[in-house]
Amino acid sequence: MIDTKYFKAFLIVFVFFLSPRLNFVFSQEVKKETIYEKNNRKNALMAREAVRTGNLYLAIAYLEKNYSLDASMKTVLELAPLYAATNNYPKAEEYYQKIVNSKYSKKHPEALYYLARAQKNNKKYTLANENFLKFKKRASEIDDDPIKKLYKVDLAGIEMALIEKKDSVTFVVANLGENINQPHIEFNPIAYGEDGLIYGSFPENTEKIYSMEGIESVELPKRKLFLAEKIEGEWYKMGEFRGPFNSNEADVGNGCFSLDSSRFFFTKCAPDVLGKNICKIYTTELIGSTWSKPELLSDVINMPGFTASHPTIGRESKRNYEVLYFVSDREGSKGGMDIWFSEFDTRKKAYKKARNAGSRINTVGNEMTPFYDLPTKTLYFSSNGHPSFGGLDIFKVVGETSKWLEVINIGSDINSSADDLDYALKPSGKGGYFVSNRPGGKSLYHATCCDDIYTFENTKYIDITTTICLTDEKGNLLNGKQTVLLYVQDTTGKTMIQTLTSEDNCVTFSLRPEMKYSLEGKKEGYFTNSISLQTNGMVKDQNLKQKIQMTEKPLEPVIISDIKYDFDSPNLTPRSKSIIDTTLLLLFKKYPTLQFEISSHTDSKGSDEYNLKLSQKRAESVVNYLKSKGVPERQMIPRGYGETRPIALNENSDGTDNPQGRDKNRRTEFKIIGEIEEELIDLQEENEEIEE
Repeated sequence: MIDTKYFKAFLIVFVFFLSPRLNFVFSQEVKKETIYEKNNRKNALMAREAVRTGNLYLAIAYLEKNYSLDASMKTVLELAPLYAATNNYPKAEEYYQKIVNSKYSKKHPEALYYLARAQKNNKKYTLANENFLKFKKRASEIDDDPIKKLYKVDLAGIEMALIEKKDSVTFVVANLGENINQPHIEFNPIAYGEDGLIYGSFPENTEKIYSMEGIESVELPKRKLFLAEKIEGEWYKMGEFRGPFNSNEADVGNGCFSLDSSRFFFTKCAPDVLGKNICKIYTTELIGSTWSKPELLSDVINMPGFTASHPTIGRESKRNYEVLYFVSDREGSKGGMDIWFSEFDTRKKAYKKARNAGSRINTVGNEMTPFYDLPTKTLYFSSNGHPSFGGLDIFKVVGETSKWLEVINIGSDINSSADDLDYALKPSGKGGYFVSNRPGGKSLYHATCCDDIYTFENTKYIDITTTICLTDEKGNLLNGKQTVLLYVQDTTGKTMIQTLTSEDNCVTFSLRPEMKYSLEGKKEGYFTNSISLQTNGMVKDQNLKQKIQMTEKPLEPVIISDIKYDFDSPNLTPRSKSIIDTTLLLLFKKYPTLQFEISSHTDSKGSDEYNLKLSQKRAESVVNYLKSKGVPERQMIPRGYGETRPIALNENSDGTDNPQGRDKNRRTEFKIIGEIEEELIDLQEENEEIEE
């Protein structure tokens, strides 16, 4: 009788290595002379030790020798999940079929699931469908396990693959070529301009041979970040990505730039004291032309004992906080690897508590390699927990933080029956990169062993730009330093995606099709103003030329005409309220970051002390009315000046009364006194949320 603990132990290994690309597992072959020719027991022990240290191909070599000596079902039970974990789909299918055909099938209903999964990877969709349906009848025999839910997703993926009809190709895909893709895996392509690329790779071009004996003392090579450039249509490796990134003590990769490219986030992975491979996210800042010493992000991101990897940066709509999305297996995950996020609090200069991106994205399977495209507010990610054509497919979903629309498979132009992941767009959106272990790549061990980087081009890409010029109220172009901010608009609000500053008159932005935008002009001495722009329905390249008309800020106080109060009272008349609604209220709503002084003045009738008190109450009356209309108190400073600042004579030169002068002196004014710091706005909004 075969002890089932072997099969269950290797199933655990298989589930763990569903996401080896995040953990940078190093695998190597073994010299023939280190395999024990006639010692099955020692080979089996060495295989288990190889699995423990992440050397799956080494474990396979030992077990394949055992199988050649004695084709026992025990060895089959150990080899099948290792073939699956190393993406050897034909061998996985062959060995799971042996289990399903054997008398041990009754004890291992899960073998039916993994057989069907391998057949799906081999594009044998009809056979896979039959075996998933057979597994469905036996799923209740399995203890609580993700595959009890995942088989339903796999069935949906097969149905999608069988009914898909392609009338045209939107994306043209090509392998990046042998200059970049070597026998070992390449991963995490990061666009470095339109024709530059940062990516992760193994620094060796050939396999290195190690045995388990003495492996603890061997300094294994580490994965590093490299730079590549496209020159005259060909990609060339330009050496390591220079900076304080690569290490001889840890595997390095899975990085991204901040939105303004001034910071770089990246991942280091190394075994902890318990031997578990743990990844952590670091950040470094570009100061001049030099990257600063990397800093480990706080425990909010790097939860002790758990992996945090593959950062990507977005923004949220409400405060335009920067949002760090990342992958982790931390507590609270819904499956193996989940996508999490943390907002950067600009006031506290720290990341907020990390939150799960939600069940619309995360499943009982694995979600990984997120890429956030801010111009379209779209998150791209890979998953085997949503209906796929193979294993990991690339998906997209519009939204932010934990609020998302429908998750969509990006289609078979890019996704294959193998694993597809690490999707990344170029800045223009015209094309991008992804990683796949599909057949046809540069492989070290078997046809689908190793990940290559692929590039894709959108055949339906439209080059849309907009040139924005700032003008004065007469339409004359403004000279000198000016800034234009580009926002994308949707039902959740608007999110800033780019800022351009120029010493000239105009700036130019690249836009995407089927989008709504808001463009905001800023210049010192002028009120901020904005215009809306949309690209819906555009089908050809074009440049949209637009002007933003700017209004000069008044340097002197501005009188609000006809604001009156009840006699000898601070109470506003109904007509005065109507005037405020059509003047001040609109001004405050249009410029929520400006702070104004609301001042009230009297004529000389009455004592100085009385007039000061009355004017202060009248100024406060205006402020209170605006507050009742929703204007934040932070925007208004009430001031009463009494009779101290006349603008006309209260009495004529002969001592007689001057009614017209007194009427001018009884006035209400506003004056811009500054900009409100963003931190103060955030603090007030945060307090309002707490009160709610």
